[in-house]
Amino acid sequence: MSQLFVYGSLLRGEERDGLVAHLSHRPATTKGKLWRAPAGYPALELDHRAEAIKGEVLTLESPAILTVLDMYEGVREGLYDRIKVTIQTPHGEEQAWAYVMNSAQLRRAQCTRLKGSDWRSFTRRR
Repeated sequence: MSQLFVYGSLLRGEERDGLVAHLSHRPATTKGKLWRAPAGYPALELDHRAEAIKGEVLTLESPAILTVLDMYEGVREGLYDRIKVTIQTPHGEEQAWAYVMNSAQLRRAQCTRLKGSDWRSFTRRR
């Protein structure tokens, strides 16, 4: 798979976008719930019954970038999981990788549920 769905600090204009700024991007959504850890980073819990979470889909030039992002996102340590998700784009339904948390990971990270579906609107209110 050559796409990555981002919804938080990796979005254009957010604090960690420099890691992926060289990649092409376009708007996308997926169904779920947004959370925030006390350390300030976002988390996505997938839920097909929930609202559409706003984000971007990045086109990966090489799968090697996932190795770097897996380290950044703490996949080996169990902070996040990288899984395939269904996203909606202006061109229809597609598949992409995404970094998500399950309920146990959310509890361990002491995340709190955010109201809304757009990380950018949350960061602009702070």
